[in-house]
Amino acid sequence: MKAIVLCGGKGSRLQPITYTIPKQLIPIGNKPLIVYTIELLLSSGMNEIGIVVNENNEGIFKKVLKQYFIEEFQYIVQQNPRGIAHGLLHAEEFIDDEKFLMVLGDNSFEFDLKAYVENFITGKDNCKILLKEVENPEKFGVAYIGDNRIIDLEEKPKIAYSNLAITGLYVFDKNIFKACREINPSNRGEYEITDAIRWLLQNKYAVGYEILKDRWKDIGTPIDLVEENMHRLSSIDENIKGEIVNSQVMGKLVLEEGGAIYNSIIRGPIIVGKNTIIKHSYIGPYTSIGKGVKVEKSNVENSILLDNCVVAGVQNTIDNSIIGENSMITNQKGLKKTNRLVVNRGSKVYLSNS
Repeated sequence: MKAIVLCGGKGSRLQPITYTIPKQLIPIGNKPLIVYTIELLLSSGMNEIGIVVNENNEGIFKKVLKQYFIEEFQYIVQQNPRGIAHGLLHAEEFIDDEKFLMVLGDNSFEFDLKAYVENFITGKDNCKILLKEVENPEKFGVAYIGDNRIIDLEEKPKIAYSNLAITGLYVFDKNIFKACREINPSNRGEYEITDAIRWLLQNKYAVGYEILKDRWKDIGTPIDLVEENMHRLSSIDENIKGEIVNSQVMGKLVLEEGGAIYNSIIRGPIIVGKNTIIKHSYIGPYTSIGKGVKVEKSNVENSILLDNCVVAGVQNTIDNSIIGENSMITNQKGLKKTNRLVVNRGSKVYLSNS
């Protein structure tokens, strides 16, 4: 079975980070978010994978994914992205009338995908959606169910009368492409996949569903990234390849080659990238630190530090934060205290010590 990973959107809710890196490539546990999805697809037997990208980020996807996979992927360019259904239409030639899986590149799943796919292949449904009970269904597309069948679907309703969110993983046959061509743009100007599935339903195609009991996370905001990072770090295996000098380490630590920790307190789970130097600092749980980072006389926990950034002299703890590539955060007197940060590549932030 073929798989499509949609990565054409602009990630506006994660700006400024996404000004320079697609959100699907933001590192979670020092590994791009999309890598976890592709690993799940490959382990479930899907070796033909198409990745839908926009005209500006095809090159960076190719460059990054070559570092993690020997497999070749089909890159499909979506011009002027206008929603999920719009992106899916660009993949019609790649699918070539076969049954296929589509997953959103900014979603994270952990479940038995192989069994889910096999049930669809051997079944008679034209479409099958994966649902999840949530506390805030208004943030998502919502499914309404009665008599064990889908009655209706609604995209981000103002008031949801169901707590069953439509997750970002679907299986379809070729009829979904006809549905995508039949729908009109929504009020927000996008061609919604929810509307396309509703079209199938209204035109007597078989739309099945399964309620997911395992984990799903839609990564749409900075706090979602931080929470996903916490989850991924909670299952790391300790692996120390760098140097630890006069430091106290508690909990699991991944310290990659060339990394060094001097005179510091480390509370895992934590991952520290290649050639990163930590001196006279406290690094608390659930922190991912990329390559070539320098942390000195600072306190950081539950945060994501991307490659080649500098954090120096920050005594008030940086918490629940994302620090972009090549950013510098240091201390300057006379400023109000602030330690909650989402900054982009090349940014400089000066924090008070008073």
